[in-house]
Amino acid sequence: MIEYVGVSKRFDAHPVLDHIDLTLKDREITYIIGSSGTGKSVLVKHAVGLLRPDAGRIRIDGQDVTDLNEAGWRDIRKRYALVFQHPTLFDSMSLLDNVALPIRKHQGLSREAARQSARDFLERVDMDSKADLMPAEVGPSERKRVAIARSLTLSPDCAILDEPTTGLDIVASENIDAMIRDLAHRMRKTVIVVSHDLRSIFGVADRIVFLYKGRIRLDGPPAAFRDADDPIVRQFVRGDPAGPMET
Repeated sequence: MIEYVGVSKRFDAHPVLDHIDLTLKDREITYIIGSSGTGKSVLVKHAVGLLRPDAGRIRIDGQDVTDLNEAGWRDIRKRYALVFQHPTLFDSMSLLDNVALPIRKHQGLSREAARQSARDFLERVDMDSKADLMPAEVGPSERKRVAIARSLTLSPDCAILDEPTTGLDIVASENIDAMIRDLAHRMRKTVIVVSHDLRSIFGVADRIVFLYKGRIRLDGPPAAFRDADDPIVRQFVRGDPAGPMET
C-alpha cells in the first residue's frame, strides 16, 4: 500500500503536484490518467524515491519513506517493477540474456542457471518462443514485454508501467492489456499504470485516478468516469481538444 499525504511538488515556479492525498491499494490495477504535464509520472516517481516531495509525506505499508537516503530506498525499490515508456534493452544481447543479467547479478547463479530462470520469466509474458532473438528483431510491444519480464526477476510486489501502450497498434496494445490483467490476477501483483489510452483504461482498470492541474479531480471505478457530470472529466473522456480544460 502506497500513501501520499499532502504531497506537493514544483519545478522552478511551476507547481506539478498540489497537496495530493491518495492511497494506492494492494492487488488493484490503478490507472493514473490526465493530460500531458498534469503530474502523472511525477506522482509515481515519488513512490520509488526517484523524486522527493517539497511538502507532504510518502508511506509504504505504513512506513514513512519520505526522508530515506539512497541506501534506505535500495531494498524498497526491489519490491517494484518499474518500466518506463521507452524500455531500454541491451542491443548486443539476446532477449534471454537481457533477462538473465539481473538474475546473475542479484542471485549469484551460473550463466546457464540464470538463463533457465530467465526462460521461465519470458514464459510468463508469452515471449519464451522468441528468447534467442535480438531486441532489434522484435516489435516495440514485445520489447516492452521483455522489459517487464526483466523487471519481474526480483519478485516485486508491485509493477509500475509508464505509458505501456503508447505508440502501439491495436493488436499490440491488446496484448499488453492482457499481460497487465495477468500480472494482477494470475501473478497477484499490484499494478499501477500511467496512461492516456482510453481504450486500455476502460478495458483493464479496477480504479482510475484522474489528475488535473496537479490535483485529483476524480478517483473511482471506470463507471464513475463514464457517468461523470464534471465537464473537465467528460471532456477528457470524449477526447475533445478544446473547452474547459484549457481555461
